[in-house]
Amino acid sequence: MHDEQMVSEGPMSDVRTLVVDDSEAFLEVAADVVGATPGFISIGAVSSPRAALGLLVAHKPELAVVDVHMPQMDGIELTRRIKELRPQTAVALVSADDPEHLPPAVRACGADAVLDKRDFGPRWLRSLLPRFGSRRGDD
Repeated sequence: MHDEQMVSEGPMSDVRTLVVDDSEAFLEVAADVVGATPGFISIGAVSSPRAALGLLVAHKPELAVVDVHMPQMDGIELTRRIKELRPQTAVALVSADDPEHLPPAVRACGADAVLDKRDFGPRWLRSLLPRFGSRRGDD
């Protein structure tokens, strides 16, 4: 199980990104995509929501990509906790399920975006860059 995969923090101009998912395969792909997308840097890829909360406090990510369906604590609850601890962190909930078929709580938990995992990639990440232009320095 992927407890923590840390990548050194880059320049302040890169969007610090945390990925949380119980799927080892998605964690690896997502970490590679984040690392290969200009303007973004991975500060961690973890399978545990509790480990994610620790990284949230320690590394202050600007973006958290969070799986909706995880054991122990689902992405909906993790999103609520992220928004309580660090409201300026944007949260994108991802799921292999069609976003239209997810529970209503997904839309009410404070997530900034809901995305089908199949759409996660460099193009989607790059589409977020304008949103972070105004958030720079909100540590």
